[in-house]
Amino acid sequence: MTAALPYANGPLHLGHIRSTYLPADIYARYHRLIGNDVLYICATDEHGTPIVAGAEKEKKSPKELVDYYHDRDKLEFGALGFSFDIFHRTSSEENCELTQQFFKKLSGNGHIYTKTVAQPYCETDKRFLPDRFVVGTCPHCKSERQYSDYCENCGRTLSAGEILNPVCITCGKKPISRESKHYFFKLASFSDRLQQYLTGNKSLQPEVTNYLLNWIKEGLVDWDISRDLDWGVPIPGEPGKVFYVWFDAPIGYVSSTKALTPKWEEYWKGDSKIVHFIGKDIIYHHFLFWPAMLLGVGDGFRVPDAIAVRGYLNLEHRKFSKSKNWFVSIEEYLKAFPADYLRYYQTAFTPHSVVDADFIWKDFQTKINNELVASIGNFVHRALILIEKQNGGIAPKPAALDAEDEKVLGEIAKAKEKVSALISSFQLKEGQEEILKLSGEFNRYLSFRQPWKEKDAQRNATTLYVCTRAISALAILLEPYLPFTTEKLQKMVGIERETVKWANADAELILPGKKIGPAKPLFEKISDEKIEEQEKKLKKV
Repeated sequence: MTAALPYANGPLHLGHIRSTYLPADIYARYHRLIGNDVLYICATDEHGTPIVAGAEKEKKSPKELVDYYHDRDKLEFGALGFSFDIFHRTSSEENCELTQQFFKKLSGNGHIYTKTVAQPYCETDKRFLPDRFVVGTCPHCKSERQYSDYCENCGRTLSAGEILNPVCITCGKKPISRESKHYFFKLASFSDRLQQYLTGNKSLQPEVTNYLLNWIKEGLVDWDISRDLDWGVPIPGEPGKVFYVWFDAPIGYVSSTKALTPKWEEYWKGDSKIVHFIGKDIIYHHFLFWPAMLLGVGDGFRVPDAIAVRGYLNLEHRKFSKSKNWFVSIEEYLKAFPADYLRYYQTAFTPHSVVDADFIWKDFQTKINNELVASIGNFVHRALILIEKQNGGIAPKPAALDAEDEKVLGEIAKAKEKVSALISSFQLKEGQEEILKLSGEFNRYLSFRQPWKEKDAQRNATTLYVCTRAISALAILLEPYLPFTTEKLQKMVGIERETVKWANADAELILPGKKIGPAKPLFEKISDEKIEEQEKKLKKV
């Protein structure tokens, strides 16, 4: 399984996390817990004209720019608990070699041709202007200041020469036209096979496939896969030409796997399941370009089994904008709050759909305080404190269980199955909600039993034993969602790491008679002052 490759030309912000890396991490962690052989693959996307443009702006070489952001992204992803098996790079030797192999294979199979095209050329800067060095008006939606290869407003991929009113992004002057030989991939010839893939795969989201089927119906156009540029994967035998970034970027999924394990072909060609997690801005590339490339190469490569797509994240009802200071970087967030708070909150408003959502600081506070603190954290802390007071911190031994005890323990098994089914079908938000319901059920049970009032010691021991079963269940069921919290909880109550398996969520893991560590709160409430501090950092314009 893969997460879309972050582009190595700027800092990560909260909007990057919701659609891709967090859902993928939850999914990967769950599959490891149920015992599947999982590889979670990611890398920085390090080629293309935005890298060159960004490097020129910062007076750095492209290599210096991508080195910096690769290291920074790796550090911040680790701080958020993303459990990549490898976090590689598209500028790696493995990706260069495999991209050229793909090209040679596609050429040999008759899927590549050359054509002389008119390219914008800047007489002031003395160079061809590929992609992001040209901005203009989208010919489809008429949105202005769009790059010449892709319209961020309507999501269309643009061919060379399509953009209206083009100007050089560096000097602002209108470029002239010069001819250049380019390489094209015969995307249009795959229309029927892509239509079969989209209609025959029930794991794909209907709203996404319907959108793509309309594109196919309108007619796919062949894809220019070359650029007149020095930074990128070189096209063999063509000095000064490299592959378009979207040709080598998805190959980065495969090359990163190859860098990780000599068994890489078993994952990409064998009896496996291939799942991509992406944001809705790159639907065209992952549902059309990439499957067509895999079909064209052949050689045992399989198309993705599932592609999970989610929408954008806005900040307080507005798009993220660093230039307008409407922006919360991962670095700034982590200075103020735990990673698991972000994981919980973003999951809470991210269904398995392309619908956009908003990060709102006051809502963040409410969710954490009313759900994590008041439900999950409250139940665990109450139960452990009672065990300390009434049983000297020793896990209690139960007497006979009554109907209420059996009923509430049965809720654990039900939750385990429900959450399993929901995560398996990418409904991560609903899975988290089921776990919250479970903690609510045990809060209700504890309040019903009132062991702080009950004078029957055996009854109290049984009640608290039932609570330890709920605590161990939460320590497992929550692990895909809140890895830092569950690690702390597992250590606190002495759950052995080798027993942390999804199948054991309803098992007796905190054995009667076992000494339990001192009870410490799992979460802290977020104060009004901390939220006001974050709100003040946003410059409203």
